[in-house]
Amino acid sequence: MKKARFQLLFFFIIIGFLLVFLKAFLVQIADSKNYRQEYAKFIEPLIELQGKRGNIYDCNNKTLALDVPNFQLFVDPKFYLEYNKTDDKNFFSYINSHFNINIKEIIEKNKNSRYINLGTINPKDAVWVKNNLPKGFGLIKNYKRFYPYANNVSKIIGFCGKNNQGLEGLEKEYDLYLSGQNIKQRIKITPYGNFEFSKQPLNGANLHLTINEDIQNYLHFQLKEVLKERKAKMVIGIIAKPDGAIVAMDSVPSYDNNNFSNYDYQHIRINPINYLFEPGSVFKIVTMSSALDSHTFNGNETLFCENGKWKFSGHTISDVEKNADLPFDKVFAYSSNICSAKIALKEGKEIFYKYLWAFGFGKKTHIDLPGEADGLVKDYVNLKPFDLATMAFGQGIGVSAIQIIRAYLAIANGGYLVNPYIVDYISKDGKIIYKHKKVKKQILKPQTVEKVKQILALVVEEGTGTNAKVKYYAIGGKTGTAQVASHKGGYSPSNYTGSFVGIFPIDKPQFVILVTVFDPKGVNYGGEVAAPVVAKLASMLAAYYKIEGNGNVIR
Repeated sequence: MKKARFQLLFFFIIIGFLLVFLKAFLVQIADSKNYRQEYAKFIEPLIELQGKRGNIYDCNNKTLALDVPNFQLFVDPKFYLEYNKTDDKNFFSYINSHFNINIKEIIEKNKNSRYINLGTINPKDAVWVKNNLPKGFGLIKNYKRFYPYANNVSKIIGFCGKNNQGLEGLEKEYDLYLSGQNIKQRIKITPYGNFEFSKQPLNGANLHLTINEDIQNYLHFQLKEVLKERKAKMVIGIIAKPDGAIVAMDSVPSYDNNNFSNYDYQHIRINPINYLFEPGSVFKIVTMSSALDSHTFNGNETLFCENGKWKFSGHTISDVEKNADLPFDKVFAYSSNICSAKIALKEGKEIFYKYLWAFGFGKKTHIDLPGEADGLVKDYVNLKPFDLATMAFGQGIGVSAIQIIRAYLAIANGGYLVNPYIVDYISKDGKIIYKHKKVKKQILKPQTVEKVKQILALVVEEGTGTNAKVKYYAIGGKTGTAQVASHKGGYSPSNYTGSFVGIFPIDKPQFVILVTVFDPKGVNYGGEVAAPVVAKLASMLAAYYKIEGNGNVIR
């Protein structure tokens, strides 16, 4: 009996050893991968590491956007309780007040935890926190976007969200290039509470812009001045080179992209490329160019301006000046709507639309920014004669500022349609990985361009644009004053849009400058509210780039 009991006990002991051996076999050999993973989860926390987002530079390598360090504070409760023997009253007091927590309770409730992310510390406290970290606490360096010039270039640069993803402007358009790599990995915590990383995330690429921050800053200042002086709703300004490179572009009111959440979308939207308006007489660039290039007119004709009032198709078209006969060039120098309408009607809609489309109206310019508008052009098939007549002087068509400046670039560069652009090239690790490719298409004959430039010069010399004159320099351009459509139908009797587009210098074009003032109070003519601003900008450009004036005088 005793022998039987002994054998039974011995049997169970052997079975127990076999079970232990089997379990060890399963853990260490058969299912070791799964068990290692479960163990790693306990002692190796999974965290996300963020690569540095690329910088954005202006044409002179000024930094317009960059990442600044952003420190995440964490605690390893298990390590802290086992190894830390210091008095951390001051440090705990800081944590409790900064994060509105009770750090002692968190540690006590998570005694076996190896990693708890407490949140982001204030950048100004980073040095103090680093110098006073108790054992078991640590910092993970992430990044936050910062814009040194804020309001000046916010419409172009845009901003990033909390996860450093581009949400507006170039930050959104080039997010794939700019974004640093975000990776998740399990990290080892050393006996001293430090992290050991198996790999580091890759950083993003850098954008190099055509924008000149010095010019951008001056443009921003001038736009704010005219906004205040004219009590306007909005002011848009663009400065571009004949090849399409944007030197400066802005609209005011603006916003601080370091604090973008404090503003509504009306301040944030990129108005130069997506705000549509009826341009008024600056659109006559299409009328004069199409008439000359198609040989419908040779530029030597004289037209009757009906003494300032013309009844056509059941409507009345009016001029500011009560002119009778005007030569072709002075039709545009004095900005006659009546004669512009007559010119377009003689061309016919086929010719007029051919050039309207050639100048790129009704479609995107493909500038490298998000949210560009196509524009609004009336249906060609159903176009009525009165629609053609009013379109000749910029009424009944919706355009953006970037579309207008693109049309004038074709005059400045000798007759070629180009795509405006802002990013010149992209670099990474010291190497250029993308370079803007310039594309151009001839839309006007050289002799047409020369004649149009003569007309634009006459506008400033003796026409509606005399306020755009720049001492020692020849400048050409066109004024525009457009009534604003009323939501009640027809046009508002008091709401106007005043514009001036200048080519500077007109004899050897280096820049095209646009200023448009929306709903100015008091005087509203483009020659009064916008032309003087263009003159100031041209003077600044002449001084900054040391452009030779007449008689080799540098202003």
